[in-house]
Amino acid sequence: MARRKDQAARREHLISATLETIATHGLAGATMKNIAETAGISPRLVAYYYPEFEGLIEAAHQAATDRYYWSRQRDIEGDLAPAEKLARLMHSGLPRGKDLLLSQVLDEISVSASRSPMHATLMTLLFDREVSLYTSVLEVGAALGEFTLTDSADVIARNFVTLEDALGLHLLAHNSSITLERAEQQLASYAFSATGARITPKAPADAPTSPPKS
Repeated sequence: MARRKDQAARREHLISATLETIATHGLAGATMKNIAETAGISPRLVAYYYPEFEGLIEAAHQAATDRYYWSRQRDIEGDLAPAEKLARLMHSGLPRGKDLLLSQVLDEISVSASRSPMHATLMTLLFDREVSLYTSVLEVGAALGEFTLTDSADVIARNFVTLEDALGLHLLAHNSSITLERAEQQLASYAFSATGARITPKAPADAPTSPPKS
């Protein structure tokens, strides 16, 4: 049992090193050598745990998808008003703070989605899960009379996630015309047009608010 736990911990360490390497060097730079250097181990040991290198990249993508989704899910847990949950979702949908690395990784891997059925499946899964978060908040808000939806909750939710992805792409690319503040304003503008409520992105009280690194 101890050996299994040790192997699981080493695999987790390798996955974390892979995520860091992708965020730093891009997917093309995520070589066995670079990952081994980041992990502080030999390339031979990387190959021992992941004989098929693509298996390590797949595991890293799966981990990034799960970690990013569950981070957003945790942000809206608890007895909160729909408007508060929507504000938190809008905040967590832009690359920043604790989830910046995951945003960078997902952005890098998305480029490969069209060439890899596995990556495409994981990207689709993440999109659908994020849409479900928005949909549930919008439906409850409408039922309670906090929101006056201008379209179905599903359509608005999909628009939110799509807008986040587009803004995130520009932020990660350091487009000087799209600052974090402007991206938040665009999300707030869409929220008002879609729900009739004036909502601005808002971090949970215990969450860091640092902007993306330049």
